Amino acid sequence: MKTINLRWMYPHYRHDEFVDVTDEVWAAMYQAKREMENYERRKVYHRAYYSLDAYSWLENYALEHSRSPEDILLEREEMTTRLYLIAALPVALAHATPTQARRVHAYYITGIKQPEISRREGVHSSKVSVAIRRGLRNMRRCYDDLFQTE
Repeated sequence: MKTINLRWMYPHYRHDEFVDVTDEVWAAMYQAKREMENYERRKVYHRAYYSLDAYSWLENYALEHSRSPEDILLEREEMTTRLYLIAALPVALAHATPTQARRVHAYYITGIKQPEISRREGVHSSKVSVAIRRGLRNMRRCYDDLFQTE
């Protein structure tokens, strides 16, 4: 006969409860506990925290292994366009007035909040927001001119 602590087997027990069981029952409980622990280990190893039967679309989503050539081409085109926009940023900032360019740079690139910019420059915060909005409009016009000439 083996003595087991039910608190180790059943987590809802709040205190130790020792019970004598036969060797066959102990072996069955021990085997069941090992199987549950092995299952949890496999689940963590394979990152299978959910069942593929949970949603109708999940199995097809999990089976998608690679991107299509069309997706790769579109991603490269988007990256090229983004790099072109970043390269043209100094030209676009030059189309704004110096005050607008300084405030747009401080707000978007440096990450300074508008009230902080207004405090540093000694102006009202509405002037800063108007300058940023107009600077973006001037930059957008520059970008439109750059892309229309291509």
